[in-house]
Amino acid sequence: MANFFREKWRLPSDHCTIISDPALPRDVSRAIGKASREAKETLLVYYAGHGLIEPRTGKLHLAIESSDPGSVHDSSVPYDWIRYEVEGSAALRRIVVLDCCYSARAFGAQSTAPALELDGTYLLAAAAETAVALSPPGEPLTAFTGEWMSILQEGIPGDEQLLTLDSIFTRLRTHLVTRERPEPQRLCRNQLGQIAFVRNAAYSPKPDAPHKNRDSEAEWSHATDQAIADLYSGRSLTDTLQVIADGIVKSLGYKLAVVNLVRPDGNLVVASLAGSTKAEAALAGRVGSRLSWERRLSMAEDWGGLRFIPHSGGAQIDDDVPEWLSQDTRKRTKDDWHPQDRLYAPIHAGLRNELIAIISVDMASGRPRPDLLAREYLRRYAYHAGIAISNARLRSNMQRALIRIDREQQALRASEESFRQAFEFAPSGISIAEVRGDTPGRLLRVNDAFCRLLGRSQTALRRYQFEDLVHPDDFETLLQTPLQGGRAELRLLQCDGNYIWVSLRRSVVADANDGPQFVLTHVQENELHEPATELVNRGEASRLGELGEPNACDANTNHMTQSTENSDTKNQTRGRTQRLMNNSMPPKSWANRLLQRRRSTPP
Repeated sequence: MANFFREKWRLPSDHCTIISDPALPRDVSRAIGKASREAKETLLVYYAGHGLIEPRTGKLHLAIESSDPGSVHDSSVPYDWIRYEVEGSAALRRIVVLDCCYSARAFGAQSTAPALELDGTYLLAAAAETAVALSPPGEPLTAFTGEWMSILQEGIPGDEQLLTLDSIFTRLRTHLVTRERPEPQRLCRNQLGQIAFVRNAAYSPKPDAPHKNRDSEAEWSHATDQAIADLYSGRSLTDTLQVIADGIVKSLGYKLAVVNLVRPDGNLVVASLAGSTKAEAALAGRVGSRLSWERRLSMAEDWGGLRFIPHSGGAQIDDDVPEWLSQDTRKRTKDDWHPQDRLYAPIHAGLRNELIAIISVDMASGRPRPDLLAREYLRRYAYHAGIAISNARLRSNMQRALIRIDREQQALRASEESFRQAFEFAPSGISIAEVRGDTPGRLLRVNDAFCRLLGRSQTALRRYQFEDLVHPDDFETLLQTPLQGGRAELRLLQCDGNYIWVSLRRSVVADANDGPQFVLTHVQENELHEPATELVNRGEASRLGELGEPNACDANTNHMTQSTENSDTKNQTRGRTQRLMNNSMPPKSWANRLLQRRRSTPP
């Protein structure tokens, strides 16, 4: 923005001050005070950032990098400081632009007692007193500043060489409101809004009326084709609507064009306008009811898809349809265009041929009414305008969907990262086991605390089902523990062959459609029990070998324990095996495999 004004206004570099991330509130007021004292003709103060409300006074404060929302009064810049410095400036034109939340509070408390009401002062706010400003995701600038810069750099198509602050504000408000973004506000004193502000980058000489300099159908066709091609260059719905209005004035030669867009509630809003900044200021954003529009279209003459209401037939119209009628008393023939003539081009789209917009046009007074050729090209232009609007809406819906999907993915990634950190760094052991599939109960994931508790690596533990680690005497306890909210105390097998008492809690992770998917188990060492020092026997060691741990310890364990077998151990194994038979364990558990081996081995 600074480069733009340096170039357009030919400002010396020291006449444009950028205050980037000030450390203290007074740094802002001092910089503005210095500029206010030096400015002679125009003083422009532009702030883009966060707006804060001081809770005790309700006044606007401007945030800086070190601002604290909990201590607004002493960590941010009171707008009264800015007002004080601007009031003291000797500049002929003083312009303040605030792109922040609640910025219209600069007008005064709820805009009832303007706080900056000085001769030669123009205040432009990005949002109302109670509204927040918008910074759309994926866009480099805020909604307000983005539109502001777009208008300054691209201009407003038409025959005005210079743009005033009022014409910029009107276009700015139209574009933002049409895109359902916060509506900007303004406060102006002493007609400063009508003084030229910058050159219009989109200026083009006023074209001739449709009947002039169109000597052949080829010329009409070329002009219309060019206008139709421009329709499909719009980047958004707002841009497309403006291109439609601009094309009618610039290429088809009409004096004024207004695009009335059908809203979701069925009423029509003036979404774009070209040809007259005064008409744009009066009509932009106004709404006409669907009933009034239908009444007008029904009473109009059918001009081959267009609708025409002559001034003689529409003199008694009294409804809420927004329109701009010029006052011209010059004499004219019956075939000349009258200031109160009305010509509409309804736009339909979709499989059901629904009304989506209505274009209304006006011609220079005293010119002949459009002939058949001019009507045909306007009708064709309106047909393509309908396609362009539908495409723009589709793109807009797709962009919203992509933004929504991106936000959902970001939220999902954040949720997954939060779960990962909570899972990995939890002080107690956590395991996740599958419920379905060929190996229900198989460990899918374990955290570091679980690995430390059992002295095994994550890779080694993923070879097990959870019940493989449970002491045979505790199988019945495990089976009787509910999957959802169940609690139990049992023993788990460590790498060195010993069992450790743990407190266990279980919960189920379920899918809304497919039901239970995973079992989440929390385990924590239970120090109230005596340490379980019983070593596994050779049968259990053999079972561990089948699971990929021939020595009962993985590569990350520094010691190994060789199990011994004696008659007492054999008797214990027989007792555990008998209890496993009574518990009817699932056929895929290692306990049943152990049972089958013991049946075939003589005592």
